[in-house]
Amino acid sequence: MQPKSDLRVRKTKQALVSAMFTLLTRTPFPKITVNDLCAQALVSRSAFYAHFLDKYDLMLYSLNQLREQWFEQARTRSVQEQLRHILGSIRQDSRMFENLLLAEYDGELVALLRKGFLEQLEQREQGSGLPHPRDISALFYAAGIAGAIMQWISTGMAYSVADMTACLSALLPGPDAEQA
Repeated sequence: MQPKSDLRVRKTKQALVSAMFTLLTRTPFPKITVNDLCAQALVSRSAFYAHFLDKYDLMLYSLNQLREQWFEQARTRSVQEQLRHILGSIRQDSRMFENLLLAEYDGELVALLRKGFLEQLEQREQGSGLPHPRDISALFYAAGIAGAIMQWISTGMAYSVADMTACLSALLPGPDAEQA
């Protein structure tokens, strides 16, 4: 059984992450203040600073939480299903992702996408279908997927989720390419 303080810490952090993402749907990151975050999350400034150094620290934590949420079911989904899931989430929260790009958080977004897809590609049937050395091949595909998604966001998501999923899946080796 975990102590009550752990539950309070998790709830406070989750409230702040939710506040960050909510505010990003309507406000560019540079204009978001700690006061805005605290008001949205219904927490005090002292509670904020007990958990995070500043809004940038919260942003990095929030992006990591997003990666975990996106890839939590990666073991049970094909790469194609995972792509469709992530692209759909990005499309649904397009304003938030556009504000992240405007705030120059594209490097962090690329890193979280690359890391998630890299782990999924390396775990998928022990990397079957990937040319040897598999770790380099998985990195190549993960970086390409991440870069294509970032390009898609930065150009206003001109293609549908289905078109993006089909295109990216077709570029992958193995069974995920055949499903596209």
